[in-house]
Amino acid sequence: MDFFPIFMKMVELFLIIVIGYVATKLNVMNPVIKTSLTKVILNIALPCTILASVMTTTNMPNNKEIFLSLGISFLSYGVFFVLSKIIPPLLRLKGRARAAAEFGIIFANVGFIGYPVTQAIFGMDCTFVTCLFNMPFNLICYSYGVYILEKANISSTSDSKNSSSSFSGKELAKLIINPALVASIICITMALLKISGPKFIGETLSTVGSITTPGALLIIGSALAQMKFTEMFNNIPSYLVSISCVVLTPLVIYGILFSFLQNYPLILGEAVIISAMPVATSGTMLCVEHGGDETFMAQITFLSTLLSIITIPLIATIL
Repeated sequence: MDFFPIFMKMVELFLIIVIGYVATKLNVMNPVIKTSLTKVILNIALPCTILASVMTTTNMPNNKEIFLSLGISFLSYGVFFVLSKIIPPLLRLKGRARAAAEFGIIFANVGFIGYPVTQAIFGMDCTFVTCLFNMPFNLICYSYGVYILEKANISSTSDSKNSSSSFSGKELAKLIINPALVASIICITMALLKISGPKFIGETLSTVGSITTPGALLIIGSALAQMKFTEMFNNIPSYLVSISCVVLTPLVIYGILFSFLQNYPLILGEAVIISAMPVATSGTMLCVEHGGDETFMAQITFLSTLLSIITIPLIATIL
């Protein structure tokens, strides 16, 4: 696979992030617009993209490949968990910074950036497989991910009254059981039953879902614009964590899975590329809400996103 086409696609995606950044600095986008756009993307556009992946595809994976993809996706999160317990201590990170690093290593931006990048590398028919790899994120991020940040925040303050309160069971269920997850479950059911649905509905969903990529990237740019520019580059550990996320993690995943998935190159490629995604932007928002290290999380989010412009094309080309 050639480096340059993928690199140019990454540059294209990053330029949309820059547009979101500039628009926020010029007050064309503001927190209200960003919040509203986020709701549209998560609740309408992304579920439409997921559903359209089944209803418009010409190359549906068989049942064995579906269950294999799901199994590999959950296995990958097991690997991420182990790495999150090894890397931060080696970098001598403590407290809330260590929790932010653990979160960043486990939870990549598989939703907002994962779909456009995998489509650019593997083609539109890979969208359903990407959907399968994204399912564990929704199940784990808003449960274990929140636990990581909450635990570090409570440990770092002697006054528990100043710490953020945990999610209630109802609130946690609302976060985990979201439209994207529901759409994913419907997709898997349709795929297993070999149901594609009316073509015109699939094309309609695809049209609505086409706003997912630019909208999501504008949101990322807007979130980065809320950081002080100097804070993006002044912390050496944030560079090391970012490099671990976008270089070390995919190489480890490749090393573990290669011998098992030689006959399934698309699944292997998806697993490696998705593990090379930058840190999830949801991490910064969760840090704000649950008393995490917002600055460190924002730093590794920005730096890993910037680094991924080079690292993802390199990994795609080499592997």
